[in-house]
Amino acid sequence: MMKLDPHIHSIYSKDSQSKPKDILKQAKKVGLDIIAISDHNTNKGSKIAIEMSKSIEGIDVIPSIEISSNKGHIIGFGIEELIFANLSPEETIDKIHDLGGVAIIPHPYSIYRNGLLTKINYKTIEFDGIEVLNARFILGFSNTKSKKLAKKNNIPEFGSSDSHFLDSIGDCYTEVDIESIDDLFDAIKKNRTKAFGKRTSNYLITKEVFNKKIRRKY
Repeated sequence: MMKLDPHIHSIYSKDSQSKPKDILKQAKKVGLDIIAISDHNTNKGSKIAIEMSKSIEGIDVIPSIEISSNKGHIIGFGIEELIFANLSPEETIDKIHDLGGVAIIPHPYSIYRNGLLTKINYKTIEFDGIEVLNARFILGFSNTKSKKLAKKNNIPEFGSSDSHFLDSIGDCYTEVDIESIDDLFDAIKKNRTKAFGKRTSNYLITKEVFNKKIRRKY
């Protein structure tokens, strides 16, 4: 088994204070094997972390990006190229697949964080996985409903920290039934993933909201 956190934000998201080098250190500290920096509409942080990870034993980085479609967010897991924001969900997912990536729907039913499935029916898109545990909403409606959806339709489930602070990395994570990172994408396709974790503390979430207000002011 290997532990993956597929949804971490760095300073290049502009809503996080975490530097890629510090993300790598923290991920290793909390026992993660694989991470993805899935910043909003940029892959700069992801690329930096991938390069840095080459000299760090015991932690692998998968290229990723969180794309703002015109209906909500979609993670392009495993892609190195940029995909433009504000495309339709169908176009966004098609481009992810064309680039050999996996389309994961993050916080799918959250009305506060651009949850895609608050605006469209899941049956209208061909996605590959869904967040059933997002550490920012561990007790929330979005997690509960997405978990039911995954179980009912045999959709690969993911746990993610959706971290914007170092201390929240790995709060939720995905356990993948593999011994080597080479088997990661095959395992996802075969639905060999399980979500685990805890809710990020209210202190960290409140701190993030406060810092966003400060940045808007200046």
